[in-house]
Amino acid sequence: MLAKLSRRPGLKLWAVVVWLGIWFALSSLLGEDVILASPWQVLLRLFDLVKQSDYWKRVGYSCLRVMGGMFSGMLLGVLIGILAHFHSWFKDFLAPFIAFVRAIPVVSFIILALYLFSGDLLSSFITFIICFPVFYTNTVTGLAAADEKLLEMAYFFRLGLFRRLYAIYIPTLLGHLLSACEVAVGLAWKSGAAAEYIAIPAASIGRRLYDAKINLKSADMLAWTVTIVLLSAAFSWIIRFILKRAVEKWGAGE
Repeated sequence: MLAKLSRRPGLKLWAVVVWLGIWFALSSLLGEDVILASPWQVLLRLFDLVKQSDYWKRVGYSCLRVMGGMFSGMLLGVLIGILAHFHSWFKDFLAPFIAFVRAIPVVSFIILALYLFSGDLLSSFITFIICFPVFYTNTVTGLAAADEKLLEMAYFFRLGLFRRLYAIYIPTLLGHLLSACEVAVGLAWKSGAAAEYIAIPAASIGRRLYDAKINLKSADMLAWTVTIVLLSAAFSWIIRFILKRAVEKWGAGE
């Protein structure tokens, strides 16, 4: 399993350079910084922003909201997924709700949640409700993929539930959780930033995106967008690193 987790396609430098070139060409063709700033202008603006304490304050608060919502969705998704695996009636009961959450547009959730939550809590709730089905579904799928022969042996030797979870289910589940995290991190930042943009909490990246739109500053908007992409990539790498070490611990790569 560990070998499979390691074979993840990465970005090629030449492809990144080509797309940056396309971006620069479009910016030059339009000739309007208000519409599309060049990569160089965005990079300079990003360097200016990182020197400001306000930048790090907003990044910190947004990270707390977005990742707090995602990890809450992970915890509840895994726990409820375990319950659903062992109780089929509970899985059947949750199926319509999971299908509904997957189908409804994020903006609809945001509009509905505006009536229930303040601007500071909205992005956490949205990331939670978007990420929960991802972890729930991958947990149910991962547990169902456990080796049946090992399970039969565990029942034969009368191993308790917790011993079975530790020795059989968790090693199988880790790979599915890794896949869930790689999907959920991107969804969390997309939905969280959208929620911040609409709710406009004072200390947030979404507030700066809104200000950039109002003031027609495309360099600012793209600099904050690059910030979100970098944060998403950083958290994705950290979570991937931790889960790969967990796979090694449980000997799933053997």
